[in-house]
Amino acid sequence: MRILLSSVCLETGTDIQLALYYLKGYLLKAKPSYGVTIQVFNENLKTPAITEKILEFKPRLIGFSCYLWNIKKILNICRRLKKIDPELKIVLGGPEVSPRAEEILADEKAIDAVVRGEGEKTFAQLALRMGRSIPADLSGIRGVSFRKGAEIIRNPDRPLLRNAGDIPSPYLSGLINLKDKNILDVPLETTRGCSSRCHYCYYHKNFPAVRRFSLGRIEKELKLILSHKPQEVYLMDATFNSDPQRAKEILKIFIRNNQGANLHVELKAELIDEEMARLLSKANAYNIEIGIQSANPKTLKAVNRGFNKKRFIKGIRYLNTFKLFYEIQLIDALPYQSYDNLMSSLNWLYSMHPAKVVILRLNLLPGTTLRDRAAGFGIEFDHRAPYYAYKSNAMTDTQVKSVEKLTYAMDRLYDSQVFQKTLYAFKAKAGVKITTILEDWVAWESKFKRRPEDYPEFLNRKSPMFLSYLCRKHSKTDLYKELLPGLLKGLCFTYNK
Repeated sequence: MRILLSSVCLETGTDIQLALYYLKGYLLKAKPSYGVTIQVFNENLKTPAITEKILEFKPRLIGFSCYLWNIKKILNICRRLKKIDPELKIVLGGPEVSPRAEEILADEKAIDAVVRGEGEKTFAQLALRMGRSIPADLSGIRGVSFRKGAEIIRNPDRPLLRNAGDIPSPYLSGLINLKDKNILDVPLETTRGCSSRCHYCYYHKNFPAVRRFSLGRIEKELKLILSHKPQEVYLMDATFNSDPQRAKEILKIFIRNNQGANLHVELKAELIDEEMARLLSKANAYNIEIGIQSANPKTLKAVNRGFNKKRFIKGIRYLNTFKLFYEIQLIDALPYQSYDNLMSSLNWLYSMHPAKVVILRLNLLPGTTLRDRAAGFGIEFDHRAPYYAYKSNAMTDTQVKSVEKLTYAMDRLYDSQVFQKTLYAFKAKAGVKITTILEDWVAWESKFKRRPEDYPEFLNRKSPMFLSYLCRKHSKTDLYKELLPGLLKGLCFTYNK
């Protein structure tokens, strides 16, 4: 039977969709004779064009990997496919559809089945059953919801695979062509699952137990991956350093075999010590994500998120010592997270001179505890993906919009580094909070009604004008001449480097 595994990805469309290769590897282990093709499409490709390309493969079964950023487009593709070829069997899986499988089957007649949770074993059984008979009897396959006539049936959940190593490595089995020069980054799981139970996240419900791939397998995979000299390797564990000693061993393997690749990891700052920071530096860890979501204890308790402030500060200091680039992430409309709370968190974080701070919008994801309890916190949100919250008991809709504008100010004044030194200098000399300066920039920037094509560069060039505005607004006009040379020097460096 011809099977196509597909998805729609963000941006370039060249990144490896690891979930699809896991499905293929596990299925071929059970049925090597099956013809399984993987084809991922760029989000910028129009729906009719994607549909046409899919039909060129002449599949009898197609499985889509669904996320909040691609579900709308995938459903449109499925409707078109079913209209053209009613005999084509369409199966969905992934975190976007697992918690609302029956809802999707009720609303979307083009969908034949939904694989819930960990999909490798479930999809393999489903494909084998469909390969033997059409229509296939899917009863007895755990982890599947499906339509049988007018009835929608939900089979019992499937327990997780006890041993993650039962899933063939897409790299060691040769399923992924690492010679493809279009690949921008190479993802690799070293663990599956998460020990945290944060109420805004669905990942721990999809994979409720933490299972680790063996260090022997990881070493073989990294040796192979790094021998092809990729631009970046993404160790996509929910918290890479949840086991600090194991994380250090993996970093040492990476360092021994690296030939110039950058490393992307998600870390808990509280678990970073000097040795780990040094290893991260040697491993070219250029993309480090650190999610704290809030510094408000009441908010953190409400979303079941642990945080140790003293250890966090220590971890950030180690990252700064080794001049590592990292991104600290906050989330806007969480329970009890008022606008003032968020500003306090920002001022505290900026006092540590971080590499970068971002404020993410809250997504009320299907199946999460926070979505179920949203009404109790007054959180109102769009019920269509990506499920953005637009107000709460603690933050008005106007304040949520203000936060969105503030994030652009953070990017232009801090992240671009054009105004970063001037920002700290003005704060120190004028006694003005960083967040006040950011809010001043939002008010100043709003006066530009016409936005040229090179708007970020345009704003950079106008930064001396903003400095003048800032000094006048806070009655510190004498600071303009003092701070302007440093700002101009930074501008020259930016445009000449």
